Amino acid sequence: MKTLTYSDWKRQIAFDNIVYKDVKRYSLSLPINERLIMDEQINFYRKYFSILQVMTHFKKIRKKEDKETFIKAVLKRQDSILYIPNELRLHLKKKIKEEFPDYQAFFEILLEKGLNKPDINLTNTMLKKTFGKHWGFIKRKINKYSKQKEIPCIQKKLKIESYENRARDLIHAYQNNLQLATIFGRSSIRKNIPISVVNEYGYGEWISKNISFNTNRFFLYSNNNQLTDLALEHMVNLNVYPGYGHFYNTILDDNLKINFDSGATYLINGWAMFASCHSKSSAFEINSLIEGSIIAKHLMKPKLAKSYERILVYLLGKYPKNKAMDFMLDYTQYPCHYLSYVLGAFAIQSTIAKGFAHSPVDFLETLRTIDCGDYFALYHPKEQKKIARRNITAKVSNKFAK
Repeated sequence: MKTLTYSDWKRQIAFDNIVYKDVKRYSLSLPINERLIMDEQINFYRKYFSILQVMTHFKKIRKKEDKETFIKAVLKRQDSILYIPNELRLHLKKKIKEEFPDYQAFFEILLEKGLNKPDINLTNTMLKKTFGKHWGFIKRKINKYSKQKEIPCIQKKLKIESYENRARDLIHAYQNNLQLATIFGRSSIRKNIPISVVNEYGYGEWISKNISFNTNRFFLYSNNNQLTDLALEHMVNLNVYPGYGHFYNTILDDNLKINFDSGATYLINGWAMFASCHSKSSAFEINSLIEGSIIAKHLMKPKLAKSYERILVYLLGKYPKNKAMDFMLDYTQYPCHYLSYVLGAFAIQSTIAKGFAHSPVDFLETLRTIDCGDYFALYHPKEQKKIARRNITAKVSNKFAK
C-alpha cells in the first residue's frame, strides 16, 4: 500500500513545490484511469490560488530574502488569483493591516486583483470529471434539499465540564448499537479514546493513527463554550463513528493492498457528512443537508458575484457576523473545500443507488479492495466492469471482475 499523507495538499500545492512533487509522483504511480482524474485536480489546484492561501504560505516563511522571492513569484502569477467578492473587501483590508503591516502594499495589489477578476466559476469542469455519471444525481439532490425549509429543533446548552464525558458516553453507546453496526459496520473505537477539548468554533477534528503514525485523537470543538447536546452528538457522528474515525479504521487498519490519498476531500469529507446525516433521522441532521444544499447550489452557479452575495445574506440570518465572514472566507478562498462535504455525501448516496455498493457498510468494504481517492467517476458498476476488461493492472472489486 502507498499512502499520500498530505491531507491538505489541495491547499498547499499552489506554492509548495515539495508537496507538488510528492503529489505528482503519487499520481504517476496510479493506473491511467485514476491518474487522469487526479491530474485534473492537481492542475486546477496548482494553477489557481486565493489571497488567503498566499497569506497562509507567507506566514510560514521566516527569512526576509525568501519572502521577497516569494512575493516576486506570486506577482508573476497574479492573473491566476481567484475572484474575491466585494463583501470581503473591508474584512480582508483589516486582515492585511493587522497581520501584514510590513507587506501591506503587496497584499493590497492581490486584493485589488481578486476584486476585479471576472466572477466566473472555474471549478465545475473539474467537478464534472471527478464525479462522472454521479453528477446528475448530485445536482438533483442539491436542488431537492435546497427547496426545503429547515425544521425547528430544541437544543440544550451543555455545561462545559460535561463535554468530554458526554462524548465518551456517546462513543460507548454507538459501539454497542446493533442498528448502526448493521448499516455502517461495527465500531472499533472505544470510549477511552484520547479526547482534547479545544475552544474553537467548528465541527471538531479526527486525527487518524493510520495517517499521522501517532495515535487516534478526537479534537472536540467547544464552539466558544456554547456547545449544545445536538451539536455534540453531530460532532461525534461526524468525526468518530460512523464518520472519519470509522472510515479510517475500516479502510486502512491492516490493509496493505490499496493506494490511499489522504487528501481525497470529496471522498473522505463526503463520507463523514454522509455517515453523520444518515446515522439517525433527526431534524438537526436534515437541517445540515438543507443548509449544505442551499450553500452548494450557489457555489456551483456559473457566475459567482450574486451567488456569494446570497450566501452571505443567508449566513447572516443564522450566525454572528464574525462567524459568517469566516465561513465566507472558507467558501470563497478555499475552492470546493465546503463543497467536498456536500457533493461527496450525495455522490456516496449515488454510488449505492447505482449499484457500486448495496449499503454503506458494503461501500466501505468495496473501498478496501480498490484504490481510494477522489475517483467517483470510476465508482460505478459500468466503469468498474470496463476497467476490469481493459486494464489488468488496475484494482477492481471482485464483484465487478467476473
